[in-house]
Amino acid sequence: MTNSQIDEKPLKALLDEAYEAFDGSDELQAYMKRHDVESASILTVTNDETASLIAAYLAPLIGGKTVVEIGGGIGLLAFHMGLYAERVYCIEANPIWSSCFIASLLANKPKRVSYLFGSADEFEGQIHGDVALFCTHSGIKSMKATATKFAPVVLDVYGELIASNPDAFNPTARRLRAIA
Repeated sequence: MTNSQIDEKPLKALLDEAYEAFDGSDELQAYMKRHDVESASILTVTNDETASLIAAYLAPLIGGKTVVEIGGGIGLLAFHMGLYAERVYCIEANPIWSSCFIASLLANKPKRVSYLFGSADEFEGQIHGDVALFCTHSGIKSMKATATKFAPVVLDVYGELIASNPDAFNPTARRLRAIA
């Protein structure tokens, strides 16, 4: 698979529309509260190239394994991890991102990637992986605690990337992430 599997223009337009439609939405906030979802509703993997590069970086850690991605957003990273992993379960609680997954990725979804809509705790005890991971800059402690319920190995993707090359990241962002 090349970096151009997802048509970026319609995806960007779809994401822009979703952000605009749901920014400050009372309905979305009520949903998040009702389902105990703590999310900033900000995607961290928003384009095919980033997803492809992160998946390639993770390949030695996930190759041939079952991966559970917590807070998978629109599924771009899961889509690319499916090239390396035996199986990928992408769990996302935010209905905005779930609808974007359907609209943008369904036509190209690899068979071994499953996108699960709901809070991760809804799937606890039902899904087990070799590796659980999350790719976010916020709520790191709660994401890590959740991930430990799905697999013996937990990866904080951005934490791994920053640790591998700290000088490539903004010093303020590195310090803030340490307390997130």
